Amino acid sequence: MPIRKNLAVHRDPYLPLMGPKEVAVCRHCGAVYHRKRWSLESPPVAVEGRTIRSVVCPACQKMHDSFPGGIIVLSGEFLKPHKEQIIGLVRNEEARAKKNNPLERIISIKDNGNGVEIQTTSDRFAQRIGMEIQRAYKGDITYHWSRDDKFIRVKWHRDRTE
Repeated sequence: MPIRKNLAVHRDPYLPLMGPKEVAVCRHCGAVYHRKRWSLESPPVAVEGRTIRSVVCPACQKMHDSFPGGIIVLSGEFLKPHKEQIIGLVRNEEARAKKNNPLERIISIKDNGNGVEIQTTSDRFAQRIGMEIQRAYKGDITYHWSRDDKFIRVKWHRDRTE
């Protein structure tokens, strides 16, 4: 019988082990925590009359602390004339992701002249954005995961403008 190594599970420090027992609403973005899940729906009717706790959701905490789960760096000659389109694609992906999980958000988009840096609240969301940019615009992409934390650095580059 093969020996199985115990693998360290890296947890997100902003996600508590136990969520609130009652319904909670983020005072910044309005996300609702109910039945162990965050959503953007209004609090269910069945909980009216019960205490609704006001909290700050993990995504808003990460945004406040500037604690990204992923960083995407875009560069190359192709980026300059297509920057607005690519950022539009990134914003559309954020809107689509927030419908399923409001904790997946963009923390910041910084244009430094030579490229663009995008910070996200989760590593998986950064990876998904990288995959969408690669699918739509081709180019060269690399993914670098941290060994100790839930963190990814995605680098996308394309020089050809054709």
